[in-house]
Amino acid sequence: MDLQCGIVYGPVSSRRFGRSLGVNLAPAGRKTCNYNCAYCQYGWTEFPARGEFSRPADVINAVDAALARDPGVDAITLAGNGEPTLHPAFAPIVEGLSHVRRRRAPAARLVLLSNGSTLNRLDVVYSLARFDVRCMKLDAGDATTYRLMNAATTPLSRLIANLSAVGRLTLQSMFVTDREKTVDNTRPGAVDAWLEAVDRVRPEAVDIYTLARPPARGSLEPASRDTLDRVASRVLALGIPARVF
Repeated sequence: MDLQCGIVYGPVSSRRFGRSLGVNLAPAGRKTCNYNCAYCQYGWTEFPARGEFSRPADVINAVDAALARDPGVDAITLAGNGEPTLHPAFAPIVEGLSHVRRRRAPAARLVLLSNGSTLNRLDVVYSLARFDVRCMKLDAGDATTYRLMNAATTPLSRLIANLSAVGRLTLQSMFVTDREKTVDNTRPGAVDAWLEAVDRVRPEAVDIYTLARPPARGSLEPASRDTLDRVASRVLALGIPARVF
């Protein structure tokens, strides 16, 4: 999938959020992430990240202009080319966007899609209160599967502890299989470990999904609907709402 080259994109039709105005906080045309997920629709991450981040005023003005043209969106979603919380001015941007939303599109939800890796930063944690929906990634509950799925620098134990401390959040979890039998978090042991992690976090809900676009690792394949439904039923058994997409 092509990288976003501007600050705003869409509105796009989202399976979860309806008509969603996307906000890209990464440098234009550059993927900026501290994960290297095998399933990423934007391909592999290049380290170190290059390019200049947009100025906060430019982000706020771009969203303001987009909502002035089309205020009837269901969501304003911070996602874009990678991890939005890596923007060094994340907190003032979120504060500005919350005011723009209130003025231009008060019925729209402010949504964050994040990998949860920056929950050790006070500015990020402080800003979470301004979001109506906080979606955090959790694709694995054991270190080996976590490394193969996400190639993250944040230790899994710290990620789970930080997610547990956040409170109101939705976990989003991708399940895939692999023709080369390398990256597969649908195996019974991987699912068991993931469920233990979900139970520790105790989120408001879990969104379970699989591939919808070509992944970075070309040998990956979507998990079957039956597999996703079985995983969801086990989440429900923990007393946590689960949705399959």
